[in-house]
Amino acid sequence: MASPQIHTNDAFQYHWMVWKITGIRNPNGFPKRLYMLYAILINLFVTILFPLTLILNLFHTDGLQEVCENLTITITDTIANFKFLNVYFVRSKLLSIKDIVDKLDIRARNKADQQKVLGESVRIARATFKIFWGLYSFGTFLSLCKIAINSDKSLLFPAWFPLDWRNSTLQYSIVLVYQFFGLVVQAIQDVANDSYPSAYLCILTGHLRALALRVKKIGKKGNDLEANYAKLIECIRDHQAILELHVTIQGIISTACLAQFICSGLVQCTVGIYVLFIIGKNEISSLMLSGIFFFAVTLESFVICYFGHNLKQESEDLTNAIYDCNWTNQLPKFKKTLLFFMMRTHKHNVILAGNYIPVDFPTFVMIMKYSYSVFTLLVRLK
Repeated sequence: MASPQIHTNDAFQYHWMVWKITGIRNPNGFPKRLYMLYAILINLFVTILFPLTLILNLFHTDGLQEVCENLTITITDTIANFKFLNVYFVRSKLLSIKDIVDKLDIRARNKADQQKVLGESVRIARATFKIFWGLYSFGTFLSLCKIAINSDKSLLFPAWFPLDWRNSTLQYSIVLVYQFFGLVVQAIQDVANDSYPSAYLCILTGHLRALALRVKKIGKKGNDLEANYAKLIECIRDHQAILELHVTIQGIISTACLAQFICSGLVQCTVGIYVLFIIGKNEISSLMLSGIFFFAVTLESFVICYFGHNLKQESEDLTNAIYDCNWTNQLPKFKKTLLFFMMRTHKHNVILAGNYIPVDFPTFVMIMKYSYSVFTLLVRLK
């Protein structure tokens, strides 16, 4: 009995589910106009108004401690919504990836080693989504706990509302329900926002690894030189498809990666300063919530850079795979074509944030270094 074939588009199944819920993509069979109304309402009340209440509250805060407390969530939420809007604008490119990936999947059919590589890529991409899901779920739970243990009326997050919620139980309930609804929707959006760049990089890397396995086997079995040449041409066409996939993914996640790097640096500095103010004040819930934000934004940048590094490494390994094939006993046209193929693979696949900054481990180290430098400067100014 043949084993089930891997479909690497399944790696994005959770993301498309979220984007359908949050108004990016109309589900099949759902009335178009009704869905458009739903998308407008949910994004008006959450994607636009929710961060606006946080921004407006910055102008109603007293003291640097309150500013830092509000600024952490404001920066994170504002940039998260910017990344969500970016998904909306690149949704057509996201759909175009499906066809490219399907074609690459066909080349790996009934090949156990390549199926294993692609299956592992799908599992890792889904696991990344689940990790962020757990992280944001814990953050949401922590915000609810903060309300539960607080004896005074307080909000899930510091925000400004044109209501006297402190002196009205009804208005306080309305504000609290709205914040909870907005927080849940924003958390769902953020899970997809933060995990989809890693998922696409993971699948791109998986297909590069599968291609390297195909290239290594050329000429190892069978003495049909023309057949070996045909296999090489097929691998070159697969590589062209992977390059097309790389360019498409670059256009999709470039802005999101740059926004994430900026968010990480700003939030790390803000949380550091805020912690200095609340140390010794027995504000455990605030300290834990700030720690969650610090860990989340740092993890988001690290995960992107990790998969970006893997992509670059796998691109280098493809060149080594070309050396490993049995090229010495092949036709002259095989060797000539292989040489051109090798020259092209020397240009390694690297994703650029903002079309300028390499998404790689050195970039992550640079972000941490600059954040620490700014934090040290702010401490001295304090």
